[in-house]
Amino acid sequence: MAKERQSWSEAEDNRTLAVRLTETATLGNAATAKKLECMKNASRKRLAWLVILSFLTSNIISCAGVQPPKPKVVLPATSYPNSITVAGVSVAAVLFDPNRDIYSSPHDVSPKRPDFNWFKAGVCPARLIFENGSGNPIIVDPTQITCTDSAGVTYKPYDAREAGDAVVSSDAFNSYVRGAIAGVILGAAIGAGLGAAIGGVAGGGRWAARGAAIGAASGGAQGLVLGSVANRTAMEMRVRTLLMGNNLQPKVLSKEMTHEGLVYFPAKDIKSIRILLASEGGRDVLKIDIPVTMPPQQKIAQEEEKLQESVPAQ
Repeated sequence: MAKERQSWSEAEDNRTLAVRLTETATLGNAATAKKLECMKNASRKRLAWLVILSFLTSNIISCAGVQPPKPKVVLPATSYPNSITVAGVSVAAVLFDPNRDIYSSPHDVSPKRPDFNWFKAGVCPARLIFENGSGNPIIVDPTQITCTDSAGVTYKPYDAREAGDAVVSSDAFNSYVRGAIAGVILGAAIGAGLGAAIGGVAGGGRWAARGAAIGAASGGAQGLVLGSVANRTAMEMRVRTLLMGNNLQPKVLSKEMTHEGLVYFPAKDIKSIRILLASEGGRDVLKIDIPVTMPPQQKIAQEEEKLQESVPAQ
């Protein structure tokens, strides 16, 4: 009898243990199922964000598209304020102005504004325009161009590589890049509307205002416009590409031929530019001194200064 009770008790214990094991397994499965469900939800959210980002990216690219070329208006060198004619050769110098695009017409009363202050970045780009009205071929040699500042110091221009080094190591460039990485300048080349939209996403009203201002300034502009890229490496490449692509090239100008390009002087208070032009064969040299008046480099619109101050330091 005692043995029967012991066997019955052991069987009961075994049944209780089995029930508890079953309950534990069930609870474990529930916890596992809950964990799997959470993982699935997180995966769905990530997928949704990827779809949204892909959509935004495709829209940005499609909006950017290929822009139609601007008509290239040819103006005589003598139509520019800083110009001079010597022995039939006319040369004009257009210095960087933070309030008007360097390629804008001198008669344009409301020109496009550049989106980056190159002067604050240590470089003063100068656009030189040549027109050979003499009867002899002349040689344009960028190495024979200098500038003199208000202190009487004469400087050679930077080459494109040196100018790029000066710009990308400047505080002005670092500030511009911070804005770009924040997403403010991403829509600049697409126009003010998208610039404002992305600016709003990037951080509220102040970013929207800056995005709109930059978009309005650079949308459709030409010349030394940095525009939109999303990281520092790409922005540095944009700077160097612009400087190299617009650099004044050596050239022989026959009668009535024209030529132009940019030289990159140090950011100084330039008072004159000297250009030495050799005749073909190098027997004669024509010396041209152009008195210039620097545009006010600190005359930035008040709203742009306020927007610049809104860029967070890092």
